[in-house]
Amino acid sequence: MNWTSVLVSLLLLLASGATGSLVLLYRSQRLRTRERAYGLDTPNLRQIGAGIGAATGLAVGALILYFAVHTNRFDLIEWVGRSSYLLVAGASGGHIFVLVYAAIHIVQEERAWKNGSGRGKPREGTLGRRRLEQLRDFSREYGHYTDLKSRDDEVVDDLTGVLGGPLVNTRHDLARIPFYGYLGTVCGILLMAQELGHIGETTEPFEVLRSMAKGLVLAFQTTLVALLAFLPLRKMTDYLMRRLGALEEEWTKARDEVAGPARRS
Repeated sequence: MNWTSVLVSLLLLLASGATGSLVLLYRSQRLRTRERAYGLDTPNLRQIGAGIGAATGLAVGALILYFAVHTNRFDLIEWVGRSSYLLVAGASGGHIFVLVYAAIHIVQEERAWKNGSGRGKPREGTLGRRRLEQLRDFSREYGHYTDLKSRDDEVVDDLTGVLGGPLVNTRHDLARIPFYGYLGTVCGILLMAQELGHIGETTEPFEVLRSMAKGLVLAFQTTLVALLAFLPLRKMTDYLMRRLGALEEEWTKARDEVAGPARRS
């Protein structure tokens, strides 16, 4: 490689990293806007988003460079199949950011609730604090437990939705990752079919196998990469959903403690 190729490669990596960083910075800003409505503030959210975005962008840029270096001739179907890797990498980075964001808050809420629910209130700037304050307001406002329960259920659903909403969206969007792998699978099979169409009677068996191998590798490898990305992300999403569900149960149990007089009426 000459110095021009090295310079272009570095510029591509820098551009990819900067693009990924900007995308997740924009997403972190949207999350911060939603947080302010509930009095929350995630520490270093922008830095986390910028770091994960930069790493994702660099991974995408490195893949593009790798494919460019190992390509002898341009084949549209082959490059469409290779885009499967880029889609999986980009989607995984976005999902990892949301999971890290949710994990930070769930751990904070669990600790705050455990340390503060039995001593009056969890610390300021948590959903648990807001949950208890609104519950005590309702216990003074509503004399009948049925009315209190109906209104309080709406509050619990709203508060858990602050963290549950991004997790539910992530669980839904994760289903796309295997389909990105199937894109590479289809393109790999098409490459094999193309090569088979070029085989003549005088073609050596070794040449037949070698021409088919490239498409076969693309077909299976893209599916494998997509599944390897999907499975741990889905497991982590389900795990955080269970943690959030347990926290929601704790918030619901607090109603019986705070609203005892209203329940007996």
